[in-house]
Amino acid sequence: MRRYWLINLTCVILSAGFLFGIFLVWRGESEVDYEAELGVVNGEMEYGTLNIEQKEFVTTTFLTSQTLLSPVVTVSSSKKRVATILPAQYLLPVPFTSQAPEKNWDQPWQDACEEAAVLMLDAYYKGYGLSPLFAKDEILKMIKWEEDGGWGSSIEIEKVARLAEWYLSPNHLITSSPHHLRIVENPTVEQIKTFIADSKPVLVVADGKVLPNLHFRNGGPVYHALIIRGYTETEFITNDPGTQFGRGFKYKYEDLLNAVHDWNGGDVKNGKRAVLIID
Repeated sequence: MRRYWLINLTCVILSAGFLFGIFLVWRGESEVDYEAELGVVNGEMEYGTLNIEQKEFVTTTFLTSQTLLSPVVTVSSSKKRVATILPAQYLLPVPFTSQAPEKNWDQPWQDACEEAAVLMLDAYYKGYGLSPLFAKDEILKMIKWEEDGGWGSSIEIEKVARLAEWYLSPNHLITSSPHHLRIVENPTVEQIKTFIADSKPVLVVADGKVLPNLHFRNGGPVYHALIIRGYTETEFITNDPGTQFGRGFKYKYEDLLNAVHDWNGGDVKNGKRAVLIID
């Protein structure tokens, strides 16, 4: 009996080892298949300008927009960096207002593009629409807040961020703002597209004289702000408050990025290239 017991125990141990070996082989083949499918070579993956090192696992999720549903492969690494296969086109439902809601382009409306851009962000994140009368009143509130702080009519992106932090916060109390605003310098096309696909509109400050918008008067404003709300395969889709026809206005990637410059004390063409997003 003792001999049979030992034989049975040996068989159980060998069977368990055999099954564990099959599991390891299956797991290894699965990881190799994923790496081959996603183009991982020597532990690194590249999608455009993004580089992922030390791959740990792969998951598939879905990004949705107003008009499309596209699969996205997300790769997480030990460095907490993420690469995403972006949809070919994307559009966010950002409400639009002109910086001159009642079509009066006298001051302060000529220089109200920053306030209009912040108002569009607020409407998007809080889910409300923009009527001309409401937009006019809210833009004037922002202008008064800036004047009380001793600001000029054109403000650099750091002050745009402070304005947005104040205006988006509950009851306009800047100390209780739940939003994290981030200034991104030298943005690339892929970065901006990634923000959009992550449901984050992008606030752009720019040299208006460089922007190719036929609706601008006098060759365009010296300094301008607008919202990127989507993209196609060749163009950014914007809400440009510098014209009544700015809802969904499209700029070629290169044209818009070439125009991105901060106020820089009025020397806009030499201002830093920067955009603002809300995380």
